[in-house]
Amino acid sequence: MFKSKIRPVIVPQYEHERLAGALAAAWGNADFDRPAFDFDAFIQGVALHDWHYGVIDQLSIGDSDEAAWLQIVRKGVAHRFENPITDIVAKLHIRRLLSHNDSQEASELIQQIDERIASEVPQTGYSRAQFEWADAITRCCDSLAFDFSFEKPLTDRVKVFARVGSTEETVLTYEVLPGGEVHVDPWPFAVDSLFGILVSYQQAGYPERLVPEVIAYRVRSFRN
Repeated sequence: MFKSKIRPVIVPQYEHERLAGALAAAWGNADFDRPAFDFDAFIQGVALHDWHYGVIDQLSIGDSDEAAWLQIVRKGVAHRFENPITDIVAKLHIRRLLSHNDSQEASELIQQIDERIASEVPQTGYSRAQFEWADAITRCCDSLAFDFSFEKPLTDRVKVFARVGSTEETVLTYEVLPGGEVHVDPWPFAVDSLFGILVSYQQAGYPERLVPEVIAYRVRSFRN
């Protein structure tokens, strides 16, 4: 869960990954390619990359210890989505997070993920390299949704590959502003702007007593 930096509300992981999925669903235009494999399955992988946290989670981002985080991550590694493309997309996200953890358990979980991916890639007709190319898009969508969920204004950058198969990185800059406004440049999406809402909950009484508050967002180009 994300504790807002500006007011006493909580955004569950479920809502953050829903925003990431909305960004993934809009990905692609004349300057930015979509993944080579089934796009709907890719969207599901991004939208469900943190499914193992549950709909109403209690693990506070930045305030929880490693053991508690790994306990939840184990659920994500063990879970298997029916569509192998969706499963690989979600597993590569988890693997990327685990790669920043130097514990023995993290290494063992990475090995489990690699074994799972090795068994699933042949079912898709694509290569692991193609999935790793797409993982940069997953990271971009997740990073933007992650930062937005704290509601704190900031500017950050993330690298993606604009063309399928290319190893040349394109740097995207995004800016989270007050009032739910987000600017992105260069613009990688198929629509002129994205509008939507996240459901947050008042911190007092959470999660036993859920008092919802809507957070609206608008994602657009710096140039609009």
